[in-house]
Amino acid sequence: MADFFGNLKNIISEKAEIVAKKTEEAVDVVAKKTEQTVEVQKIKNQIRTMEKNNERDLTDMGKMIYESFKKGEEVDERFKELCEAIKERETSIVEMNEEIAELKGKEVCPECKAHVDAGAAFCSKCGAKVADSIFEEDEVVVEAEEVAEEVGFEEE
Repeated sequence: MADFFGNLKNIISEKAEIVAKKTEEAVDVVAKKTEQTVEVQKIKNQIRTMEKNNERDLTDMGKMIYESFKKGEEVDERFKELCEAIKERETSIVEMNEEIAELKGKEVCPECKAHVDAGAAFCSKCGAKVADSIFEEDEVVVEAEEVAEEVGFEEE
């Protein structure tokens, strides 16, 4: 019986060693897979950053081409049609914004395109000058002369 328990003990020890070895191998595989996943994710993040930078640069390049077109500079024929379409849409957008402002009884700021109260001298959003003055200069002169006459002020 002692042999039986001795053999059983040896078998259990061997099996425990096999299980421990298999567990260690599995842990190594999981660790390697985890490292791979982390590295793949880092590379994917770098790729996304580069793609975003390319999109930004392509957008900036397109804006530069369009700005050259707006200044009347020569642009490649391949871009002229696109630039003209953009210009037409911008014009339409300005007209539509002015129509909205008019419907609301407002004006459009020439700088930031915000809607401001009609007759306002400055934009409440960006501070840009919206109108030269509330009154036309000729109206102010005529009104001043009329007031001067009423109070009896005469020029010498």
